[in-house]
Amino acid sequence: MDDSEIIRLYEARSEQAIRETQQKYGRYCAAIAGRILPSDEDCEECVSDVWQRAWNAIPPAKPRNLQAYLGRITRNLALERLRSAKTQKRGGVVLALSELDECVPGGETAEDAVLRSQLSEAVNRFLAGLPAQKRAVFVLRYWYLYSAAEIARRTGIRESTVRTILFRLRQQLKTHLEKEDIL
Repeated sequence: MDDSEIIRLYEARSEQAIRETQQKYGRYCAAIAGRILPSDEDCEECVSDVWQRAWNAIPPAKPRNLQAYLGRITRNLALERLRSAKTQKRGGVVLALSELDECVPGGETAEDAVLRSQLSEAVNRFLAGLPAQKRAVFVLRYWYLYSAAEIARRTGIRESTVRTILFRLRQQLKTHLEKEDIL
């Protein structure tokens, strides 16, 4: 079943929408959650929450790309679950995201939502200006949270080259954000 048909099922409030979504995107969402969460139980709960979140959001939301929409929901829910568990380990996800700390402003002020939006737009402009290979390396690391070794296997680039690319991209991102007055 294609995505537009699935979205029509959501709009009709048919429970078949969830079954079709699970069948088509269950493994995709589980893979995203599995890269972030430490246990299988947490992953399963997270993916179940994705279906509920999609059910509650569609309508009024009408995603243009259902796969990306569900991926974003999954990633956000998994990261929320990880934060709420107050994971103290400096493992894969925490390490990957901490690599961007020097590039991304933080804080808990009322301006966070505006800053987050500006930051998102600035990062999108930065990524749009990158060659496809470098953009792919960046996205694999900081969106899909792959390790440098996994990125090397997926892209055919040597692991040391992947690490160098990531290091240089973080430097370039920081410079880009400074030029845009985000930092």
